[in-house]
Amino acid sequence: MGFIYPGLLPFSFKKQYILMKFNFRKYSLVALASAALLSSCSSSDGESAPADTYDRDAMVAHYADNLIIPAYATFSAKAEAMHTAINAFAATPTAVNLQAARAAYLDAYTAWQDASVFEFGPASDQLLRTNLNIYPTSSAEIEANITAGTYDLQAAANLDAKGFPALDYLLYNAADATLLEQYTNAANAAKRKKYLQDVSALIKQRAAATYQGWTNGGYTSTFKQAKGTAVGSAIGSLVNELNQDIDNTKRNKIGFPSGRFSQGTTLPDRVEAYYSQSFSLELLKRSIKAEKAVFMGMTTNGTNGPGLDDYLDYVKAPYGQGLLSDAIEQQFDAALAAVNAIQEPLVQAVNTQPQAVTKAYDELQKLIVLTKTDMPSALGVTITYNDSDGD
Repeated sequence: MGFIYPGLLPFSFKKQYILMKFNFRKYSLVALASAALLSSCSSSDGESAPADTYDRDAMVAHYADNLIIPAYATFSAKAEAMHTAINAFAATPTAVNLQAARAAYLDAYTAWQDASVFEFGPASDQLLRTNLNIYPTSSAEIEANITAGTYDLQAAANLDAKGFPALDYLLYNAADATLLEQYTNAANAAKRKKYLQDVSALIKQRAAATYQGWTNGGYTSTFKQAKGTAVGSAIGSLVNELNQDIDNTKRNKIGFPSGRFSQGTTLPDRVEAYYSQSFSLELLKRSIKAEKAVFMGMTTNGTNGPGLDDYLDYVKAPYGQGLLSDAIEQQFDAALAAVNAIQEPLVQAVNTQPQAVTKAYDELQKLIVLTKTDMPSALGVTITYNDSDGD
């Protein structure tokens, strides 16, 4: 099933699509879990992997212990701090507390970019990307939920009325004075505060559940024991989710807002973190940096451990006259340089700097060809997800 961006669908079909996508994902998880179990039982030596003796155990352990678990630990802590700040704002809606809530929201959203790459295992169980970052958010649905005072944030119908994009709307949809009125003197002030808290609480809960799944839930052991590169293996999961994250960065953060899929008509309201405006570009940069770090096996403190780049070097994966790992690293740098050349908030740049935004998209397009075609082929990994633009 290819990716269809729900924000571009006519409103009458949007809910049907989201429900279809939610149910498809749920049943796909069952199929993938079965595949993972089979692969761990029958392919422990990695039947589809290149014939090599590379120390995949050390590599997988490095990813689990030094990249994945720390990323989810930080994200869970930031989500908890965000919820605490939002509760304080809801209890006392002052300008000072609003700024504190916004700062904590930005910290948690930034930490999410580092963890988003690892959408397998406990994160897949929690459907983190789907539950935390469907954008554009639906202000109409949010306002309807607030007015009603009753809603089910676990329901698929509310996928675009929760998560970080919903918080973005709830914390930034008006000038500060007007926004504070919404939480103090407006008719639905109490209901709005509760909705803000409920959205924040759900992020906190799912972040914590994912982290616990990796630690107390025992998934770390499962991940480390999923040897080889077959479907469901640790390396297979890493390669697939890294690619899907790059795809999402290319299409969702840049492609849709810039008009790549709407016949050149720009859609600024499709940027990530639309209401906070200037923050969308920072999230874009952070996501590419996080994706590069995963490829390199780089920890947040700068330690460069055994990563996918080292595995490619071990199997002597070529690209042109050089190494594939070097080509991929250089293309990450080219993509970051292109994004750094965008000088205005992305919501404005799609109209005022179209060439710069197009350049960033094109560099990410080149990157995804390397990571989604050349790298899996060299490592014997099967790409098991689909997108909608033919990469």
